[in-house]
Amino acid sequence: MMKVLISRNRDTAHAWFRRDLEFIANFPFSQQRKITMTLIIQVLTTIALAVGGAAALPEGVRPGKTFGGPHGDEYSDLELVSPGQVVNSVTIRGSDRVDAVGLDVTDPDGQQLLLYHGGDGGESKTLILSKDEHIVGVFAQWVKYYRKTRLMYLKFTTDKNNTISGGYYDKETDKQDSDNAPKGFQLGGFEGYCGNELDSMRSLWTSIEPDQQD
Repeated sequence: MMKVLISRNRDTAHAWFRRDLEFIANFPFSQQRKITMTLIIQVLTTIALAVGGAAALPEGVRPGKTFGGPHGDEYSDLELVSPGQVVNSVTIRGSDRVDAVGLDVTDPDGQQLLLYHGGDGGESKTLILSKDEHIVGVFAQWVKYYRKTRLMYLKFTTDKNNTISGGYYDKETDKQDSDNAPKGFQLGGFEGYCGNELDSMRSLWTSIEPDQQD
């Protein structure tokens, strides 16, 4: 598989891993092992990509628009997403701004993955997807906060017209944009920058069918 971009930088990867282990403790014990293995893969991928650099996107994956600014640490789910995966749920944490975003995913081999980026503040909201339901739209607003651009509001829409949103929606701002999945694709993961909050995000659209090509 070909690779692109850097996940979290080497200097902070292990610190993030310790914080993520605390987050895992909130899950049932039966799921903790699978989630822990996913996080180990993320840390190793971060170090490998930081050393080896970037390449092209793999087949069946397309990048979306970027919302927000390049502050905090880089993250990427590129090494974990794959065509034909199933998204079980999406989670947004937020209050005045967007604190974190996450996807619960089952890959084509049946392994459950937790793709989570950001901090643990704000209110947590989760949308559980039904069978054959896919996230196909995203809307975001961003704001300057202490001279850094951060996501203020985030909303996802499925192909069954269900929605989930988090953060603060500003009716007056023009710092907003939307993005939609290409035909036959769904939200499969994320790339961007984060710290205790979500500084930026772009969708990684993955093909719904495992054998679909770009």
